[in-house]
Amino acid sequence: MKNASQKKPTPSTAKPSRSSTDTSKNPLLLTRCGTPLRSTPKTLKTRAHSFLIVTRKTTTLTFFPTDITYHIKDGKAVITLFGRTTDGTQICILDDTFEPYFTVVGGTEEELLALKQDSAHVTRVEKTTRNLNETPTDCFHVFVDLPKSVPLIKDLAREKEYDCYEFDILFTRRYLIDRNLTPLVETIAEAERIPSKNKVETYLAKKITQHRTNTLTKPRALALDIETYNPDNKLNSKQNPILMVGLYGDDFTRVITWKDWPKRSDYVEVCASEADMLKRTVELIEQYAPDMLVGYFTDGFDFPYLSERAKHHKLELPLGLDNSPLEILGRSEKEAKICGIPHIDLFKFVRRVIARSLKTDSYSLDAVSKELLGAQKLPVDMNALFKLWDEPTSELDVFAQYNLQDCKLTYDLFHKLLPTLLAFVRLIHLPPFDINRMAYSMLVEWYLIVLASRQGEIIPRKPGYNTESSRIKDRIQGAFVYEPKPGLYSGIAVFDYRSLYPSIIASHNISRGTVNCSCCTDGPTIETDRGTFRYCQKRKGLFARTISNLILVRADIKKQLKKNKDPFLAAQSEALKVLANSFYGYMGFAPARFYCIECAESTTAWARHYIHQAIDTAKSRGFQVLYSDTDSVFLLLEKKTKEDALKLMEEINEKLPGLMELDYEGYYPSGIFVSVKAGEGGAKKKYALLSETGDLKIKGFETVRRNTSYIAKDCQERVLEIVLKERDTEKAKQYVRSIIDGLRKNTIPLDKLIIRTQLTKDTDKYASVGPHVAVAQRMKARGDSAGAGTIVKYIVVKGKGKIRDKVKLPDEATQDEYDGEYYITNQVIPAVERIFAVLGISEEDLAGTAGQSSLSSW
Repeated sequence: MKNASQKKPTPSTAKPSRSSTDTSKNPLLLTRCGTPLRSTPKTLKTRAHSFLIVTRKTTTLTFFPTDITYHIKDGKAVITLFGRTTDGTQICILDDTFEPYFTVVGGTEEELLALKQDSAHVTRVEKTTRNLNETPTDCFHVFVDLPKSVPLIKDLAREKEYDCYEFDILFTRRYLIDRNLTPLVETIAEAERIPSKNKVETYLAKKITQHRTNTLTKPRALALDIETYNPDNKLNSKQNPILMVGLYGDDFTRVITWKDWPKRSDYVEVCASEADMLKRTVELIEQYAPDMLVGYFTDGFDFPYLSERAKHHKLELPLGLDNSPLEILGRSEKEAKICGIPHIDLFKFVRRVIARSLKTDSYSLDAVSKELLGAQKLPVDMNALFKLWDEPTSELDVFAQYNLQDCKLTYDLFHKLLPTLLAFVRLIHLPPFDINRMAYSMLVEWYLIVLASRQGEIIPRKPGYNTESSRIKDRIQGAFVYEPKPGLYSGIAVFDYRSLYPSIIASHNISRGTVNCSCCTDGPTIETDRGTFRYCQKRKGLFARTISNLILVRADIKKQLKKNKDPFLAAQSEALKVLANSFYGYMGFAPARFYCIECAESTTAWARHYIHQAIDTAKSRGFQVLYSDTDSVFLLLEKKTKEDALKLMEEINEKLPGLMELDYEGYYPSGIFVSVKAGEGGAKKKYALLSETGDLKIKGFETVRRNTSYIAKDCQERVLEIVLKERDTEKAKQYVRSIIDGLRKNTIPLDKLIIRTQLTKDTDKYASVGPHVAVAQRMKARGDSAGAGTIVKYIVVKGKGKIRDKVKLPDEATQDEYDGEYYITNQVIPAVERIFAVLGISEEDLAGTAGQSSLSSW
């Protein structure tokens, strides 16, 4: 066996510059321009004393901030920025000029200054004027000594019945907001080099500014993935060791392990023990000097496991650029944090931000990589790893390849998603670590917080438990739906309002501070279930201002994209669209700081108004309206032409205010609408359209829903294709019969029988155990991740008991054991019966035999 001392290769890439000089070890070491002076220092002598002259020079540094934190030094909070200079050197910039504070409305300056007598934590009080709910208001900033003093003094002020705000804004985020700084954007610092125990050169800033827009578009990234010993298919980080740690970066590949085997690959490095492997991992990460450390589900698995194994060996993992150890935050929702190196968990970014744009409904590394990269994990039986580990053979090298491939997929996926991550960092002005972990509601909220604060707005408080509980009970009347009659149709023109809700908010000046203003009592009104509302016509509100800017900036970017297909521009355009479209939902979101139920009600009311207006105009011009829902209108052309429909669109647009516009979505030669059941009434958003190019647009069917097997979806889509393209009902019937026959004979491929269901909460939170929960429990038992948001896959097999007793993971099931009757009765027939019902064909007709009562008995 080769141990770490026998083979310690270093990363093949040239290591970015880092300073190793620690002047803190010699306080008398003279420095100039941040470099130790080796010459004899000059001494200034007086009658009684002699002084060592230390010359420090202010340096201008151009760098990209990647991470921010703070530390306490001499009783003072010091902002700590980490980043990389334009010449590739990792640095740390300290700023000790920013004071923690919160905002108070009410009282006088003298009364608030009295807080200093009650607490030594208060340093000063500053009177100012800002906007409270978009109205100019006199207020005070109460400055304190340390960030942790903010909640203490806030409670003291509340005891005196002062109205307190902005006490729950994190100190580092407050700094970025007030200093107008954006992470990953080029920054100028006037600073002097100081002694430090950090791993990187450290400077004390005199001035920090940011007036350029250059962004760190090529951060130095390193991907990490681990493989563990798991003999009993149970996740046990206290007992079972890590077997391999994979690292993948720019021209750098490494798998670190602690057991040798014959014919191992060159990129495999063998250490003497698991403890040595952990130490070596830290060394290699430090040598590579990444700007970002990237993983997939590393918050939930890899880093917590690494941390637990380090504790087992009584080790620390000093990955931080300040030599601090890896930190695991949170309980149910863990976060792995490394000081100075943003940890990007792509699983969270995919699940919370990217998922809605993916075709796959599985968020596994394999599924996401297949769709976005066209690459997949290596097909390996992971259950064999522990057996081979106990008796090493050359076959272990396959698992090293598997480990490295996971790292490569993660690395490539990071670069694929990087433009989107950077777009949100630039829009929301928060560090990549934070953006990576935010859901849409938080992206909107922090976009508003930063924008509002910089425009002089006092940030609303987070709602308390009682307030949030009360808000949850609020109900908003939804969109208007013009019900379609089930049937098969020809010649359909479809129109939809461009960004309907955002354009309504912008065009009608909908905002918290403009609703029912006192200056525009005779302005236009909108009726809702909650009452009648009108919005200010004289001053633009925060929501309307924000939305207008998002729409106009995106329009400008789209023009640029016609000339330049820049992926970063495209990502920025998509991020702007996402933020704009998320505003309506945020306004009625119970935990929102900027909650405004009146605004949300007004938005949907105006939407219903404009849909009715479009429908009424179409009918008055002789068009037959087939269907309408939320922001779209479907017209049957019959004897009219597409040109007639376009003229109608122009007429409707002439009456629309502001940024509102009705778009022509397309012409469809044929389409089908089905009922909820084989009875009366059309199903909302349950239709299929055939485009002029032969593509199918499907809404509401099982083909676009989860909880349905692949065979049911494929069968349904093929039936729709035959019905809409070929208009051959008999062919569609025979196709369904062939599928049923294949299921009974177990000839349908096993991968077509997979059913996918998303967990809505952690497995231990379910009151009853359904099939998807049973499968998730089995996944966790064998070391796979399975929590809220996870898409679990399973196959129903023959057997007794409830469905949950008859499910297996896809890699556990065999071709001859799946339950064909279950799939016929519960999957295929429900997927197609409503389509045939529209065509007047019953299950008996489909069966093809008068004596048979249903398709399932065929």
